[in-house]
Amino acid sequence: MAALALILQASLELTGLVMGPNGKPLAGATIQAGSAQVQTDARGRFKLQIPEGVTQARITAPGLEPQERQLRPGSPLFVRMEPKVPEAMVEVVEGSGYGSEGTPQSALNRIDIYTTPGAAADVFQAAKALPGVSNATEGAELFVRGGKPEEVGIFLNGGHLRHPFHHPSAQGGIFSAVDTAMVTSLNFIPGGFSARYGDALSAVLDLATDQPSPTQGGTAVFTLASQALQVEQPVGSGVLRGSARYANTVLLDRWFNLSRTFTEAPISGDLHVAYSGPMGPKGRISLLALGSRDHLGVETRVANLDDTYTGRSETGYFSALVTYMLTDTLVASLTLSRTLHDRSWQFGPWGIAQDERSTFHRAEFLWSPTVDLSVETGVDGEQVSLSPRGAVPFDLADWTPGRPGKSFGYDFSGSRQGLYATVKWRFDSAWGLSLGGRTDRYGLLDERTQDFRTTLSWQVSPKVVLRAAAGTFHQAPAMTELDPLVGNPHLKTLRAHHALVALDARDDRASIPWQVRLEIFRKTYDRLVAEPSPRRYEGIGHGEAQGVDLLLKARSGRMRGWLGYGYLHTRRLEERQLSLGPVPTSVPHNLNLVGVWTLRDGWEVSTAYRLASGAPFTPILSGLDDGQGGWLPQEGPRYSDRLPTYHRLDLRLTHLFTTGKLRWVAFLETMNLLNRRNLSGYSYSPDYQIRRDEPSYFSKRLVVGGLTLMW
Repeated sequence: MAALALILQASLELTGLVMGPNGKPLAGATIQAGSAQVQTDARGRFKLQIPEGVTQARITAPGLEPQERQLRPGSPLFVRMEPKVPEAMVEVVEGSGYGSEGTPQSALNRIDIYTTPGAAADVFQAAKALPGVSNATEGAELFVRGGKPEEVGIFLNGGHLRHPFHHPSAQGGIFSAVDTAMVTSLNFIPGGFSARYGDALSAVLDLATDQPSPTQGGTAVFTLASQALQVEQPVGSGVLRGSARYANTVLLDRWFNLSRTFTEAPISGDLHVAYSGPMGPKGRISLLALGSRDHLGVETRVANLDDTYTGRSETGYFSALVTYMLTDTLVASLTLSRTLHDRSWQFGPWGIAQDERSTFHRAEFLWSPTVDLSVETGVDGEQVSLSPRGAVPFDLADWTPGRPGKSFGYDFSGSRQGLYATVKWRFDSAWGLSLGGRTDRYGLLDERTQDFRTTLSWQVSPKVVLRAAAGTFHQAPAMTELDPLVGNPHLKTLRAHHALVALDARDDRASIPWQVRLEIFRKTYDRLVAEPSPRRYEGIGHGEAQGVDLLLKARSGRMRGWLGYGYLHTRRLEERQLSLGPVPTSVPHNLNLVGVWTLRDGWEVSTAYRLASGAPFTPILSGLDDGQGGWLPQEGPRYSDRLPTYHRLDLRLTHLFTTGKLRWVAFLETMNLLNRRNLSGYSYSPDYQIRRDEPSYFSKRLVVGGLTLMW
């Protein structure tokens, strides 16, 4: 996995496997030992007769840094292939971003995702370790620079994926329904993102499954709580890929007493089928179908009510992306995606069942008349229909049956149509400018918005780049907030202004190769939705967020690692916080430290430490007798208290080995090694006199193991 396995089968014969930075077998790599040389086949394998007396091999591949390794008979040698250092010419980009490819903004690759302890090989959980993302909860949802998860636009294969989680809650789920094994590229942009992305207020996560190099093979994963199978098969000039995953955590929950009694096993599963390949001499097509399903039932306590919570959801997603080169300088692309999502939950007398249908489309043209100038322009749009049914309490601190609640029985249908353009111009080798804008028409809101976004890049030296970006961003409020009975149909779009300055520096040729990014940002918000009374929404909210993000990566010999730290100061006036102050996303300090040590060839130990300030919450000071046998919560100032500081240490031992043509990865992991009892919140007795801790899902030490087979 993301390694180069050189196995000396005989004294003069060298066999092995080359894999690239994305963790996939690498075809066409050259292995040279003395005067002997060979290239890897389509599956990344090779066999080479070594001249007598030769003790070193050199491995090269286009776009990757050459590697030299000592040959040791009988002992496998694992080497990580790395992207080649870019030329000293500024790359014109938009905003800030963390990618998975060999660019100056690279931060996460497939191996980081698979091997980060505690991330469970989940692309969303791994992204949470990046600077700018708050560990406000243990779920996979992304809280970016003081924004809420619903303010992040998530795109998969060009389409808009509105529901990417298993066991969804109001703000996401523990894990995503997107199989990391299917993801070939990742682009996470926490601020100042391109004008091609509309209807997103805080950030963008753009994932792709296109596989440009057809290969044949597969992967099977076995753990105590989950099983997965992923296969790839060339079809003509293209490749057909598929994956199936099944998870049932009931054994972990029972063995480690992670949750209360389950009345329905927490089961989830998803199925992916993807095809990518050429379409004629100048075109390419990428198709993806995803289906996911989950359900659970558990006896639990929320606020002041003990009862059984049941939840289930089903999601179907399909996307088609066609790219065609019209001329040598003009490329056209067309994207269409469709999402079907059904979700229901019930807790005592409260619950919501809703059906959602959405269609997203984009047509885009990219004109590149020179290597220094490109123009991207396009149209996009989305149609969404939503049918919620059920009721929730007006006061989420009081779930007593019979209390006043918000009842939903209204069908919504909304649309958005957008037009955008971006010009990227490198006006000399050191300076580049990106200038873009978009306009959107929101049908349900009867509103048109305009956004302008720009990024200036300066290559200070071959190793240092400075960037400054700014822009405006709009997003529609939640459809349920437009309900004419319990909301306000006259709300307008939410608006944010981003500004940032970033320093990128790296030296991949140093004795200890390193990469550092330092970013200072500020965001302001207005027209946020506030709730001055339980039955009325108003677009009078506003807010601000500013902070510093730091990312440092380095490797030396058998060690590699990275540190991510984010400082955030954010305040908002929104929802029931009716003065400018802290909100649940106000988590000032977030620290992630990841280290990997190669003990010897084929053996690795890795560790991850996470620390975050406790999330704010509103304390309940006492209960007031309502005169009808019940109690009303008496709250203190909004979000005036915090949960205890969150910290967690995870440790993993990984062994990579081969048997014949099969490659194996075995791991043993201890999550929450220090047995830290982190909290997700508090619950209360019916009269609010007794407050009880509610431990987070991973609040106890867990020991898990698994085996991955690759062929």
